[in-house]
Amino acid sequence: MSFFWQGRFEESPSDLLKHYYADALRQPIFLEALHAWDKAQIVILAEQKLAPLDSIECLVKSLDAMEKEGVVSARSKEWNVIHGGEEYMRRTCGEERSGWLHVGRSSASIRSVASRVAFRKLLQEVMASTIELRSSLMEAAREHIETVMPGYSYIQQTEPCTLGFYLMSWVGPLERDFRRCLNAYRNTNISSVGTGGGFGIEFNIDLERLDELLGFDAAPSNARDAVRNYDYLIETYTVLALLHNTIGRMAMDLLIWHSAEFSAIQLPDRLCITSSISPQKKIPYVLEFIHGTSGLITGRLVEALAINKTASDQLEGATMLPAEFWFCAQESRYAISALCDAIQGMKVNKERMSQLANDHWAQASSLIAYLVKEEGMSYRTGHQILCKLMQRVMDKGVKPSDVSVEWVEQAALDYTGKKLGLTQITVDRILDAANCIREKKYRGGTSTERVVDHIREAGKELSADKATMLSLSDRVLSSQHKLESAFAAVRHAVLQG
Repeated sequence: MSFFWQGRFEESPSDLLKHYYADALRQPIFLEALHAWDKAQIVILAEQKLAPLDSIECLVKSLDAMEKEGVVSARSKEWNVIHGGEEYMRRTCGEERSGWLHVGRSSASIRSVASRVAFRKLLQEVMASTIELRSSLMEAAREHIETVMPGYSYIQQTEPCTLGFYLMSWVGPLERDFRRCLNAYRNTNISSVGTGGGFGIEFNIDLERLDELLGFDAAPSNARDAVRNYDYLIETYTVLALLHNTIGRMAMDLLIWHSAEFSAIQLPDRLCITSSISPQKKIPYVLEFIHGTSGLITGRLVEALAINKTASDQLEGATMLPAEFWFCAQESRYAISALCDAIQGMKVNKERMSQLANDHWAQASSLIAYLVKEEGMSYRTGHQILCKLMQRVMDKGVKPSDVSVEWVEQAALDYTGKKLGLTQITVDRILDAANCIREKKYRGGTSTERVVDHIREAGKELSADKATMLSLSDRVLSSQHKLESAFAAVRHAVLQG
């Protein structure tokens, strides 16, 4: 039981208290963040001579012993996660010497600093995963830049496109997800050191030096804001929920295309299972799990908002919000990795996709465009002529390739009272899905040149985001190197001095 718990209470904590106050936070990433915070605190105590030399010497030796044992292993054994470092050092240093570790700190600030460091790392991982997924989509788009397929709305064909165009339609949301992650990262990576219990501290501690050692990019203006507002945690949940809402929808599309009725794609065996009753089935189960993950993470966002609906200085947000996010981050890694694998490994049935695009009237609207551009009709008149044609061909199940020029002429005559003077060659060209795709050559369109432009611009954005990621990583690594060097210098001074 925690040393300060024993000093105040006679009974051991209940199971619920132990679960949420301690067990839920006993995650490696959080324990490592707590350790960095303790290490930086010892450096400051030494550099500013805030603690007696014998205390610093004992703290250094104790921390070295913890690292030799293994930080996660050693801290996992401590009941009180937040104060686990001090409890560990108390056993070897005694209270008088180990107690200096708490100068200028509180449970709230220790928890907040560690949460921000841990969430910062998780956000870097999320940003990296969005970059990986974008790269996979762009690579597949280049391969299928001319693979004709139907576009869908309401799981019904609407207009033809290419698979490359379709895949690139997901790159924009992922670019925006990256920017949302980056904003969440900046709001997360604000220091909470020197905030005490949320009202500041009475000690002249070099807080800028602590920020430097822990890799924080900004300082708070209000101590209570730094440790009692959890909007940065909620923002991180929101970012992840939006990201997985996007990829969940993509996974559902692929799941539909994988069906026997569509037969448009096949996923690798490693991403599928078969049936215990119907072994002829190849079920792309991984796509269902990717889709389901989006629901789980959205549910946890709502859960996080509900948890945070408390008085502004209560504990739920500080303990429950980080604890639940570890699982979100893990599920996110699995899902995005699996989706990248699916995109990279899927076999595309190009012939089937082309057949679907050409046989079920996805290209019908091309007739309207022709009548507007070549015959000078209003859009609505052209639309009504197409409606007349649809009445005839859809009722009879006629494919576009079987449409006679006379049928088109009759539709025009029925609606406008005059014929158009088209040829069969012109009608065949209008109703060819590939021609329909080529004609959409303006901004954001399906034509090859527009998709190539999009891939090129997306490549530039990807390179810029990779550079941003590298910069963030370099800054954190730099702070870690500074912390290790500073601690080494302290160790040398107190043990050799």
